[in-house]
Amino acid sequence: MYKNNAEEDQDIKIAGDSFESAADDDSEGDQTARELQREKDNGNLNRARRLGAIMADDVSAIEGDSPSGDSVLMTQRRILLAFAVAVGLESFLSSSLLSETAQSVFYDTLRETAPAFYEDLQESNAFSFYYLCVRDGGQVENKVGKTFASLCGMTDNETYARMGEELYRRFIGQVQHYTEVLAFVPSEGSAGV
Repeated sequence: MYKNNAEEDQDIKIAGDSFESAADDDSEGDQTARELQREKDNGNLNRARRLGAIMADDVSAIEGDSPSGDSVLMTQRRILLAFAVAVGLESFLSSSLLSETAQSVFYDTLRETAPAFYEDLQESNAFSFYYLCVRDGGQVENKVGKTFASLCGMTDNETYARMGEELYRRFIGQVQHYTEVLAFVPSEGSAGV
């Protein structure tokens, strides 16, 4: 039934001298843990949480010129603002850890303070269209404005396109402003915020 055990053992590989223990490895998990501790110690994690909450409050406070007016316009405005916040957080925070933390608090706060809008945001595919504008590069604000007009059902309407451009520009600027006001400590290896 069994052949020669030596024959079966020939195809078994044994770790040689080059085997490294997982304990010796500077794993990505260890690096993330150190970054988390560093950002917590220097106060950036709390700043990121605060920034996320501030931006959520700003977005949920937007009612437009006439709160009882066009609900599609109001919803699309808020969705565009939420997108601008996401792009701004990714752009102005010095690490993905801080950006992800701020975005998490942003969305959690929206879920608590503006649940109907949060649901609209979750069901919308508008972010996909807006991200295409950003990824295409060049004249991003103009492309975002045109996309906003289209999502409002007002394709080729210059007034809506300008409104979209202005909203995007304004909220990107707000994220930058609050990032500067909150005085994030530059992360290791970054040029600063």
